[in-house]
Amino acid sequence: MLVPISQLTKYVAALLISWVVLSINAFASPRLVIDESFEREIINHYARVSIAPNSATYFDVLTGSSTKTPTATATASSTERVWYSTELVHSGYSAIPLVLNIDRLNVDDLQIYLLDSSQRIIKSYRYQAGKGDYSLRQPLPNIRLAFTLQPYQDARLLIAVKDEGLKYFPMSLWERDLLAQHDTNMLTLLGAVSGVMALIASYFLFSYLCQRIPTRFWLTMSSLVLIALLFITEGGLAFWPSLTNASEHFYAVCFGVLLLCIGKVTHHLFSRVPFVLRLLNYALPLAATIYCFTVNAYMVTITLLILTAAMGLYHVTLALIFKDKDSSVVSTTYILAWLSFFAFYALVTQNLFSDLIYTVDVAMGMLLFLTLGFLCFGFAVITKEQILNQHKLSSQAETISSLNHFYDLFRNSAEGHYTSTWDGKLISVNPAMCTVFGYENEEEMLSEGASTKAFYASPEDRHVLLGEISQQGHVTRKEIRGKRRDGTEFWFSLSCQIRENDEGTYLYGSIIDITEKKQSDLSLQYLATHDSLTGVYNRRQFESVFKEKVHNHSAFPVCLLFLDLDRFKVVNDTCGHKAGDVLIKDVARLIENTLLPNAQLARLGGDEFGVIYSDLDADAVYLNAVKILNAVQAYRFMWDNRIFNLGVSIGMVVCDDSNVSSGQYLSMADAACYFAKEQGRNQVHRYNKDDESMQRYQRELDWVSSINNALEEGRFELYYQSLRPLSKASDGHYYEVLLRLREKDGKIVEPANFLPTAERFEMNVNVDKWVVTNTFKWLSENPEHLAELRRCSINLNCHSLADRDFTLFILNAFETFNIPYNKICFEVIESVAIIKMEDTLAFMRTFNRLGCSFALDDFGSGFSSYSYLKSLPVNQVKIDGMFIKDMLNDSVDTAMVASINDVAKAMGMQTVGEFVENEGTMAQLGKMGVDFAQGYSVAKPAPLREFTPL
Repeated sequence: MLVPISQLTKYVAALLISWVVLSINAFASPRLVIDESFEREIINHYARVSIAPNSATYFDVLTGSSTKTPTATATASSTERVWYSTELVHSGYSAIPLVLNIDRLNVDDLQIYLLDSSQRIIKSYRYQAGKGDYSLRQPLPNIRLAFTLQPYQDARLLIAVKDEGLKYFPMSLWERDLLAQHDTNMLTLLGAVSGVMALIASYFLFSYLCQRIPTRFWLTMSSLVLIALLFITEGGLAFWPSLTNASEHFYAVCFGVLLLCIGKVTHHLFSRVPFVLRLLNYALPLAATIYCFTVNAYMVTITLLILTAAMGLYHVTLALIFKDKDSSVVSTTYILAWLSFFAFYALVTQNLFSDLIYTVDVAMGMLLFLTLGFLCFGFAVITKEQILNQHKLSSQAETISSLNHFYDLFRNSAEGHYTSTWDGKLISVNPAMCTVFGYENEEEMLSEGASTKAFYASPEDRHVLLGEISQQGHVTRKEIRGKRRDGTEFWFSLSCQIRENDEGTYLYGSIIDITEKKQSDLSLQYLATHDSLTGVYNRRQFESVFKEKVHNHSAFPVCLLFLDLDRFKVVNDTCGHKAGDVLIKDVARLIENTLLPNAQLARLGGDEFGVIYSDLDADAVYLNAVKILNAVQAYRFMWDNRIFNLGVSIGMVVCDDSNVSSGQYLSMADAACYFAKEQGRNQVHRYNKDDESMQRYQRELDWVSSINNALEEGRFELYYQSLRPLSKASDGHYYEVLLRLREKDGKIVEPANFLPTAERFEMNVNVDKWVVTNTFKWLSENPEHLAELRRCSINLNCHSLADRDFTLFILNAFETFNIPYNKICFEVIESVAIIKMEDTLAFMRTFNRLGCSFALDDFGSGFSSYSYLKSLPVNQVKIDGMFIKDMLNDSVDTAMVASINDVAKAMGMQTVGEFVENEGTMAQLGKMGVDFAQGYSVAKPAPLREFTPL
């Protein structure tokens, strides 16, 4: 990067030297006439300039030997000197005291000769920078030669300059008294300048110390650097004469620091300046400063002049492009500051390369521009700070308003809020907190319940809570048993976090009374895992426990019994469902009392039970199964003076093959029980792969093969069944997509034949993907149908909802086929939604946000429908057909349908009645306010490709 800078500076230097030299020689007159009215003249205007080797004497210059005239292409080299020759002619009548004044101290070698008319030396003086000339006066040291011209005396002034820096600079001849008055004025002005700069620096420094605003610090640094530059410019280095020849390097360092400080000010004023442009503000001054230490003094001067002008223009450009949006005053004042600096820069440049000398007028003008620039800088900074302060005040006002708002929320919140120390001392509570713990007001609670330790039913709960908070920093919705003021216990949910400040460690928490919810959750948890009639495990919990035990191997293989009561249907049909329920309860209790310790019993269906053994050998399990068989056989059931004897068929499976899944073992046990029934009932059949049960299981595997082949060969077919709106006129198509399997011989198979197998062997995810893909494909290929479609319902299985890839698959299908989200409704069976609650919620929330709707199918068949309905974001409830098909003849079914409909409506959900088989049922549903009807009375299932509107 230094190569182009070097070439540029050398090019500019050559142009400047050419201009100066040619100007001097073109307009200079070698005679300077002096009389009594003489005051001051620039010697350069009356001097003939020539170049001679370093070895040339003044006599060689006078005779013209070994000299040459400088031109645009011939300038003094490092082995040559520049000679100024001026003839002084006294035309007056009295002696005139004169002083030659040169204010440039960083000259390598300066020789001055005063010759008479006979070319004899009257006076001479030699100055060499860096060699320690302590004769210069202080302050304002200048190179001076004093002499007196007598009347009619002619003299010649010869000045030789050898320097690596500027060889062409203004030199002045003064009348002595006038120069003395000039010195006095300049000393006064120097004091004023120093005072102004010190005052500006002090103001910025003290304001920075008081307000700690970074910009004021950088303005302070800029002022101090300018004072340093003023010190160097006015000959301050003459105090250490050995340093005078290095003044260019001092200038380079000072200018680099000054530009960096101004860059920091610019970035503060215009915060939108990108990082790359900010980096340029730092890189250029730093690179130029380093470059100045690698070149001669002349190139240093040219580099600094170019750098200052370029950086000034760069800063002005930044101010124009990234000006403050809140106020144009900042950028305007900032640009005005740089214009003042440019005027100051122009005067300095004219002094360096032209005949401008530092008179009082010039110095005052420079002081004016410099002071104005810094005042504009300061005003821009103050204006920017005022804008920032206004923003802070606005933000503080908003914060105060928010704090007041949050305080109102704190006071009026329905949740209990509190603040306490780490050791439990209460600091603050709100009214809701007092209500939760049974206090009248905050003062009473803070005085009587000064420590939170009194609010825990068990002290260990608080220790556990503090341990979790210390590890995680917070706890959320932790359920804890609490104790009210009157000593009664209750459950509350606590969310708490830890905060530290100068005063110590504090806990901020919120509390909600969840006693009713906790009791309800415990009941629901029990109901979710136990059969509501017998109190033993239900099928879902049984399968979960069985799967866990199969996977966790122990010393003995897990054994499974599948029990199916014989002749139960006789009791149920003869005496009614009530008698059947009593019988089931008695049999469950009988079996439970007969089981060996640690065996787990579950009701799997209407009259089906299952037993899991995990710590017994197969023979012991078989003997216990026989004991159960004998106990049931000996049992007599009495109802309405009638006596019934029962039997039980038991299938037994030893789960000793790790390659067989728990679902397959259940199928084997079911098959073994089925075989026991076929062999005459009331017996125990141990599963054997060679008996009929194995063959039945093989048929299950055949279905698995059929399903896979149907997926690969595309033999699944989409059917649909329309829904009829009951509360409004039909405004489009409403239907549910159904699935059929076409065998190779063309026979259509109902889903009840193959879907249970698909679910049992977890193949239903692929089946669901096939249904979604082909439904979306058919809709995209029939845009007119899609335009009139209002809702297309698609059934999903629990395994699909639990499959994360399935969610991505559905999202991709929507995008691929460009199907509007609001036209698709996903149906989830109630029992499936409850089993996979978290997965169901995640899936629903994802597609709810996109516009899809959800329906809860077979609603009412579960034992906790209403409770879970509140948790599921469904749009539609499909009332289980078991309540609808006989509702005209059964008042209980009618009440159940009405209840479900009312609850759904209260939650803003639509309702659909399933299994509507006649017009009377449809009319009754319409009167109840049910929104849609579905069933054979509305429309029978038909192929989707043959869609016909209602």
